[in-house]
Amino acid sequence: MDLPSKLSTRSTPSDESSARPRVYRGLFGFPWWLAVLVLGGLYVASLIINSPLYGNIFNQLRGGISMTLGVSFVAYSAALVIGLVVGLIRTSPPKPGIGLVGGVLALLRLVLYNAATLYVQILRGLPILVTLLIVAFVIVPEVNRAIEAAFGVAVRIRGSSPTSAIIALAFTYGAFLSETFRAGIQSIGRGQIEAARSLGMTYPQVMRFIVLPQAVRRILPPLGNDMIAMIKDSSLVAILGIADITQLAKLSSSSSFRYLETYLIAAAIYLTMTILGSFVVRWIERRFPVER
Repeated sequence: MDLPSKLSTRSTPSDESSARPRVYRGLFGFPWWLAVLVLGGLYVASLIINSPLYGNIFNQLRGGISMTLGVSFVAYSAALVIGLVVGLIRTSPPKPGIGLVGGVLALLRLVLYNAATLYVQILRGLPILVTLLIVAFVIVPEVNRAIEAAFGVAVRIRGSSPTSAIIALAFTYGAFLSETFRAGIQSIGRGQIEAARSLGMTYPQVMRFIVLPQAVRRILPPLGNDMIAMIKDSSLVAILGIADITQLAKLSSSSSFRYLETYLIAAAIYLTMTILGSFVVRWIERRFPVER
C-alpha cells in the first residue's frame, strides 16, 4: 500500500469524537455544578416546608429580603450615576488652555480631575466596613448639624439608618464603577471620536451617540458582577443594626442558639439571589452582544 492510501485510513479527531457515545459526550457538557446547587436548594426548601423549626427561622429572615434588595438596588443605581460622572471626568487628563476663557476652563478641569482622582483613590483604598462606620457615625451627624446651623432646619437622618448605608455603599461602589466606565470609554478607538468631531458633533453628542453605547456593551459583564457583589456586600450594613437578612439571622440565632439552622437558611437565601442575578446578567450579555 502506498503512502497516500495509508494516510487516508487514519482516523481524525473529529471522527473519533463523533464515534463516541452521545451519553459520554454529554457528561462533559452537562452543568454538574448547577445540578448540585439545585439539589441543595431543593433539600433546603424541603426542610423549610416540612420542618417547623426551619420554617419558623425562614419566616423570621424573610422580612430582611426586601431590605437587602432595596438597599442593594438603590445604592447600585446611585453608584452607576456616580461612576459614570467620575469616569467621564477621568477619561482624559486636563491640558493647558489657550486664552483667558480656555485657561479658566482648563483650571476647572484640572480641579475636577484631581478631585475625582482623590475620591477614587480614597474610596478604593478603604474597606467597605470602615466606610460604612465613617459615614454613619462621623459624616452624617456632622452634615445634620451643619445643615441645622446654617438653615435652621432639623435633619432627622440617623447614622444607623438605611439612608446612611445606601450613601456609603453608593460612594464606595461609585469609585470602583468609575474605573470600569473609564476603561470602557478608553477602549473605543480614537478614530471614531475624531470622525464624529469632524462631522461637527459636540463632545456630549459624541459621548452620547458614539462612545457610551459601545462602551456600555463592553463593560456589561463587570457591571453585572458588581451588582451581584453589591447584594453580598450589603450584608455589612448589619453592623449598623439595619434589619437585613444578616442582622435578622444574627438576632434569631442569638436568641435560639440554632446557629447551624439559622445561617444555613441565610446562606441559601443569599445564594438564591446571587445565582438568579448571575443568570440575569448572562441573559443581558447574550441580548446585547459586543459588536466586533
